[in-house]
Amino acid sequence: MGSLMTPNDIDSAAEILTQARLENKVIDCIPETVRPGNIQEAYAIQDRFIELLGWEIGGWYCACTNVSIQTLLDLKEPYYARLLSRFISHEPAVLNSSDFPPIVLECEYGFRLGKDLPRRKEAYSRDEVAEAIATVHPTIEVVAGHLKDWPKQDVWSVIADNGTDGALIYGEGRTDWRNLDLINMPVVLEVNRQIVREGSGRNVLGDPLEAFVWFANARSRDGEGLKAGNIHNTGTTTDIIWIEPGDKAKATFEGLGAVSLELKA
Repeated sequence: MGSLMTPNDIDSAAEILTQARLENKVIDCIPETVRPGNIQEAYAIQDRFIELLGWEIGGWYCACTNVSIQTLLDLKEPYYARLLSRFISHEPAVLNSSDFPPIVLECEYGFRLGKDLPRRKEAYSRDEVAEAIATVHPTIEVVAGHLKDWPKQDVWSVIADNGTDGALIYGEGRTDWRNLDLINMPVVLEVNRQIVREGSGRNVLGDPLEAFVWFANARSRDGEGLKAGNIHNTGTTTDIIWIEPGDKAKATFEGLGAVSLELKA
């Protein structure tokens, strides 16, 4: 493939990803002839893919909100992708393993907006973004890539595949979130009542709210901004973990709340 993708190339890649999603199948990779070679091409495919899919958007999420991972993937900043409304649900949730490819779990803060943060020329300040947040939620993000062995795929392909989204399970939100220490809050993930991962908000760009400020400005720069009522995630507080059909998981955010799910066989 040349250095620039044509609109036809973008359409072809998006159609391949759309078919994989609709048929719930895992594909080996995006064919080299229409594989994105940079972040702009990856987002262009993601945009077209979601347009072709035609499913409602319930929010967005950030990934690679960890400097060491950014360095590993040669990224200068995190990336973002859509959360699809049909896969967003309040805890406790029961997911059918047949509805998803192999699943990875991440423990993340979810920010639900009380008012819009529309596109504009000036950057949003931390105070402006904080003022727009209605509630903060404990969440488990279910990562289910439709690219085979997605952690070993190139990052542009992963972004094109809507960032390997799967589902979002959220717990009860807190309106008094400003009183909580989101940075140092201990986060513990249990699978089948065994502690398997531990972390804190410090793993999210050092500060989950700062990550959300970056995201609000990225979507103001690149798109239409963010809408009130939607929920947005800012990246995992713990290392990822693969789970199997039959597993039950619970993430506890000390002082914020807990969120749980079961993956049925």
